Amino acid sequence: MLKILQNRFSIEHESVNPHYVPLKRVNIEAYIRSFAADVIIQQVFHNDEECHIEAVYCFPIEEQASIYKFVARVDDREIVAQLKEKNEAQREYNDALRHGHGAYLLEQDEKSQDNFIVNVGALPSGKECHISISYVSELDLVKDGSTIRFVIPTTIAPRYNSNVGSISSPANTTSKYVQQSPYTIEFCCRIENNNVARVSSPSHPIQIDLNQSDVYVIEFAQENTHLDRDIIIDIELVENHSNTILAVESGAIMASFTPTNEECQRAVNNTTVANEFIFVVDCSGSMEDENKIGL
Repeated sequence: MLKILQNRFSIEHESVNPHYVPLKRVNIEAYIRSFAADVIIQQVFHNDEECHIEAVYCFPIEEQASIYKFVARVDDREIVAQLKEKNEAQREYNDALRHGHGAYLLEQDEKSQDNFIVNVGALPSGKECHISISYVSELDLVKDGSTIRFVIPTTIAPRYNSNVGSISSPANTTSKYVQQSPYTIEFCCRIENNNVARVSSPSHPIQIDLNQSDVYVIEFAQENTHLDRDIIIDIELVENHSNTILAVESGAIMASFTPTNEECQRAVNNTTVANEFIFVVDCSGSMEDENKIGL
């Protein structure tokens, strides 16, 4: 994550001399259940200037993640974002700035599938804006299927943040990348302890709270942790990850099918049988009452 150049605006919303204003706080909370993670990123912006500013902030998210919620809070107001076509969203953002209203926009960077840009427009002097971004992500299996790896990217690859690069907002302000950031990050991760043998981090010193019966609580062991490398949590399993069906809520499930090395080798060597997996999903509602009909 980066500290980004903030653009100050006059009453007519014309860009004047830019000034560096860092984020005040970044907090990440995660809940891991089996091979899925639910992550909330909280970013706090504060306008120390004497006039309105537009804050433009670029940050990475895992490429396979799906963002499902974006909320902005200023004073007692909470603004919940709506999903809209990109040009329409940018047009509404610009219209709000032209009328002197606050506006908030989250969009994917056109140069990358795993970088996102938050625009906090017309943030009044002395005001604080809390941005909350929620996403879910499937976790990777490493070490021959014996370990689930959870990664929170905190830095942008050099090809996206060169010294001559910049971020352009829909309001036609331009913010240059600044790699060094004075703020630190708070991190808390809760891991359901079913089938978990050990939790470790190759990236940061961590402390693990084992006092809760159903989850392990992971936090940084050191205060003032800077955003200079990705956060990596390795979850070693009691048994290698096998086929799993996980009920997320009443109307949704997640399924994981992991062939073993022996199964893959057998399929490769067997040239007489078509190697194909067919998933059948029953949407008929026949499983809702006592007279359930199986497939």
